[in-house]
Amino acid sequence: MKLTPDYSLFVILAIFFLTYLVVRRFFLMPVNRILVERDSEHRAAEQLYESALARFRDATAAMESKLQEARREGSRLRDRFRSDAAAHRAEVLQRTNSQADVIVAEADTSLKRDVEEARRKIVAESESLAHLAAERILGRAV
Repeated sequence: MKLTPDYSLFVILAIFFLTYLVVRRFFLMPVNRILVERDSEHRAAEQLYESALARFRDATAAMESKLQEARREGSRLRDRFRSDAAAHRAEVLQRTNSQADVIVAEADTSLKRDVEEARRKIVAESESLAHLAAERILGRAV
């Protein structure tokens, strides 16, 4: 049994090779190009995402830093207002106490004067009351 190649084998090989070239040119290369473009877009998007995430983290850190500084400033301002209010309160309290002391002193002086006047009046009127009582008790003028 002798196997000799048929010349149609070469024709089939040529057709296969031509089919391969056509498939490669019109199918495999465009698909490959699309896959390469997709991969490149994916990498670009991933880089863009990483850079945006880094900027976001930087901006977040900056905002948190500013927020902390604003809180510290607010706390300092609140403490200053509290101390100013305490000083104002102490001043008003001192002024009110001094005014109250003046009013109490005036009232004390007025009361002492009224007591003295009442005592003088009692002494002056006690003689006339005693005289009147003696006349009534005795039933005659004294």
